[in-house]
Amino acid sequence: NYALHEALRMVLEEGLEARFARHLKNHYALRAGLGALGIQFAVAEEHRLPMLNAVLIPQGVDDAAVRSRLLNEFGIAIGAGLGPMKGKTCRIGLMGETSSPRNVLNFLAALENCLSAQKFSIQAGASIAAANASYL
Repeated sequence: NYALHEALRMVLEEGLEARFARHLKNHYALRAGLGALGIQFAVAEEHRLPMLNAVLIPQGVDDAAVRSRLLNEFGIAIGAGLGPMKGKTCRIGLMGETSSPRNVLNFLAALENCLSAQKFSIQAGASIAAANASYL
């Protein structure tokens, strides 16, 4: 009960419309950054949730290795695809207090590092630049 009370207090303090806008702004920055890496979303734009971003795993990328490295080296947890999407997608959460520019940029930098280690062709810093440009 206390946790629910505190969560609702935080929502009221920020304001519901401001909270929605923050989630959407960070979703757009994530989308720009991922797009710069050539990573596509798993669902059409009209069906996306700004808080939970399902993306397609690029051809040749070992998603389990990327998720493991993100967690163990960078402290970032992302979800694997579920059911028929297992091994094809991953889920990137931007929920509540985790939906921040700092977290989006840290994730993109870590993801670039993990993809480069797997010899996935990227332009270093492209995702960060694209995400930052969306914040302007």
